[in-house]
Amino acid sequence: MRERSVLKDDDVLEILPLAYKLTNYVYMKLLVADENVEVEKNKITRIKIEKVSLPPYTISSTLNIVRHASGIVLDVHENKVSKMREPKRLEEVSFLPLEYGKIRKGDLLGVIKIFVMGISPPELRMIENQLQKRDVYLVYRRNDEIHRDRVLVSENWYRRWHTAEWYPVIADESTEVTAGKSMIMKIKPVEIPANTIPVSLYIMRNAFGSVLDLVLEGRPKKIEESRTISKAIFIPVFDGRIERGDILGILNVYHISIGERAKTLMKYLIKSLRGNLVYWREKEVVRKEIDIKPFSFKRSSMGRLEPLISAETKSLKANRADIIRIEEMDLPAGVIVQPLNGRNHPFGFVLDVFSPDPPRKVEDEKRINRAVFLPSQDGVIEKGDQIGVVNVYHVSVFYESESFIERHKGLFPSRMRG
Repeated sequence: MRERSVLKDDDVLEILPLAYKLTNYVYMKLLVADENVEVEKNKITRIKIEKVSLPPYTISSTLNIVRHASGIVLDVHENKVSKMREPKRLEEVSFLPLEYGKIRKGDLLGVIKIFVMGISPPELRMIENQLQKRDVYLVYRRNDEIHRDRVLVSENWYRRWHTAEWYPVIADESTEVTAGKSMIMKIKPVEIPANTIPVSLYIMRNAFGSVLDLVLEGRPKKIEESRTISKAIFIPVFDGRIERGDILGILNVYHISIGERAKTLMKYLIKSLRGNLVYWREKEVVRKEIDIKPFSFKRSSMGRLEPLISAETKSLKANRADIIRIEEMDLPAGVIVQPLNGRNHPFGFVLDVFSPDPPRKVEDEKRINRAVFLPSQDGVIEKGDQIGVVNVYHVSVFYESESFIERHKGLFPSRMRG
């Protein structure tokens, strides 16, 4: 097992890898702009936010789909670098604009999910004490016009059920792509059921780049409502061409219960689809049509934080996504990974990881030795630098009957489940 310090300064030394257990409860905090800023398309901008305080032993990640009309939050930044066991205070975000526009003080930029580590069983009252009602502006696009609605939004908590399905994100248009230039692409409509949280399945699923987020047209919806998505934000890391029917990425769609709501019967079933798997083989792009069948899994509450260490020295240009070789990480069968907020390199952000090998299933052993990195400034990554951290989760794949019982076991008498 390798051990590396996140920082060299003795007063913030932290050793990774780090194993942990999460509780079943997660709460959400709003990221609200605390200044007026003009933003430029594809130019990462630091924006001050109304301060967000987090308790010790927590980790966070951004909530998909909930975003400002002008772009997405890439990362959050503390007032100082803290240890895991220390409280945290978030004061800024790194924002990737998808178009030219204005951020106004009070605009809702995004939402983060706060995961509580199971150092000791937390009381729900402790979580509820972190929640507030916030007067914010929802900024969204409808029919090519920007709308700014002032609303009172309640931060909330939810219970994680650890069960999920995989939904494919499939291109519904053909287009040329340019490395480093993020774009909004049409996709075959995906219906995200009510009371679910979509999260990208990392380890790059398309040879040319990664899905950063999904686009919900019109006014943002609550998690308790179903959402139909027909566009995705895609960032290319190689020049090339996306063909209609190509698989751009995969969504993990996790089941939750908001507050005290009881888990309800899922009304949505995904259908078998066909799509093109696009990957590299000996420096050539391969397109292979495959069947994509309904696929479900259960995620463990146990996880592990693994550092991503640069295996090369590389010069980078601001706002241009690039590939960095990292120390190879062997992943056992049945794991998924997710980059962690707040632990990126000062020069930029890890968006995804991959290997140039042909893609493997989650059920298979695999390795990763490259990171998709988006710099916020010109600079040099040195060999041995820690450029980010990933969560590593173990998952168990379900057969469809097992998946149905696991999702809805509360509806069946205990003698039927014995």
